[in-house]
Amino acid sequence: MSHDPIVGLPPDLVVHEGVLPLSEETWHLPREKYRKIRNISNGRGVKVAVLDTGYYAHPTLPTPYATKSFISGESVSDGNGHGTHCAGTVLSRDEDIGVAGDATLIVGKVLSNGGSGSSSGIAAAIGWAIDQGADVISMSLGGPSAYQPTITNIGRALAKGIVVCIAAGNSGFNGRSNTIGWPARSGEGVCVAALTSQGVPANFSSGGPQMVIAAPGQQILSCSNRSSGFVMMSGTSMATPFVAGCFAVIISKMRSIGEPSWTSIQAVNAFVKANAKDLGPPGHDPATGYGQFDMTDLMDKFAQEDLIYV
Repeated sequence: MSHDPIVGLPPDLVVHEGVLPLSEETWHLPREKYRKIRNISNGRGVKVAVLDTGYYAHPTLPTPYATKSFISGESVSDGNGHGTHCAGTVLSRDEDIGVAGDATLIVGKVLSNGGSGSSSGIAAAIGWAIDQGADVISMSLGGPSAYQPTITNIGRALAKGIVVCIAAGNSGFNGRSNTIGWPARSGEGVCVAALTSQGVPANFSSGGPQMVIAAPGQQILSCSNRSSGFVMMSGTSMATPFVAGCFAVIISKMRSIGEPSWTSIQAVNAFVKANAKDLGPPGHDPATGYGQFDMTDLMDKFAQEDLIYV
């Protein structure tokens, strides 16, 4: 375990060239389906902390509730674009972009405009997000080494009822060796894999025994930090904020009916296991974990008071 390992954007992140001036209906957020979901829950009252490359004041993003830079010499302004893209996937007010359009945004800049940061900065940012009252933390980042203060603070967050979603990485998976990066590899957070529009693991998506859930991660349209437009990106970085948005929707609805928060990764994983749609081989597998949230099914269960909270 190194002293303060460098952490950065998952390698092989794919940015599809060209910024669109307007959004368009997206494959992962079909309008008819998600309008029905949003009539039941849209993340209202839930704070999501995006710990990434910062924030650009995109017209479809809300003003953050709180911001802080953990990068020396750089403001929270996003000179990279990755953080703005991830924030858009969580809670852009554009229905084609954001999963939980009524959620509240918290921004911690833990990666520089060049895409790298320190593990100590990330650990500090998790502690700060806890203090800001975050309900969900989204971290689309990773590195090759463990750093105990980060792992400890992820555990602290979970103990306070905060769901921590972490990208698995973009190293691919051959079905054998564990390719999940840290801190997702710690097993302390919700490790997220990426799916294609065909519902199968993307060829870049990492895998291993710590995998919890899979979500759309290929050719995902979201907010750009250029010209207030929209850009496509691919990676487990894109799948992670999608899962964070799903949890914001779920938590908002749970609170409205008086259900308590989960306070351990075991409880969160049990909820995913009980309610996700299985993918691939029956049961848990290292490529897709327990499967994928079917948000229509989950909202139907909420309406019928038939959801398994465990």
